[in-house]
Amino acid sequence: NLGGLTLTPGVYTFGTDINIYSDITFSGGADNVFILQTTKTLMQSASTKVILVGGAQAKNIFWQVADIVRVGESAVMQGI
Repeated sequence: NLGGLTLTPGVYTFGTDINIYSDITFSGGADNVFILQTTKTLMQSASTKVILVGGAQAKNIFWQVADIVRVGESAVMQGI
């Protein structure tokens, strides 16, 4: 579960599902890159948010998901 965490720039690799049950924060500068990879699924719960701070930009967040992506109702997902 990544909910509640603040992630800094880098590559994050998981062999398990990525679950976001509460807000997640990406903290970095305008040119920093975040890559999240999983061989499983990505699930973001309803009404949760991906929050960007410190100049982090959605265009620099990359979600690489091998299986299903599920984004709950009224959730705010950022990245590509």
